[in-house]
Amino acid sequence: MQKYILIGKNSQQTAASMLNKPQNRKELNKPLFEAFNVEVIEFLYLNHPDFDTLVTIEAENDEIVSAACNLVYASGSFNFFSWFRAFEAEQWKDVYKTASDNMASYISAKQRAEEG
Repeated sequence: MQKYILIGKNSQQTAASMLNKPQNRKELNKPLFEAFNVEVIEFLYLNHPDFDTLVTIEAENDEIVSAACNLVYASGSFNFFSWFRAFEAEQWKDVYKTASDNMASYISAKQRAEEG
């Protein structure tokens, strides 16, 4: 399982719906999480001007997260909804180790232009 961060900005329609009938959206979305075999780590609401929802999940792969997020965004509940992969410190070190091991295979445009 990989870790992912989902962020979004609720739509005006969602805010109005919550005012008319306050809801625990984490609880109401359990069937969605189960359908995509997603484990919710955190489900937070924020007072940030650009996004007000932050969810940390674990899922099998990018395709599952993309499919679930496309479904959520298509519902109209959010004006903005995005996701990205999150890495633990050791995983991030391994990413840079792979890059470091393969540095000699890359020629930048600047290097190529400076060749005689």
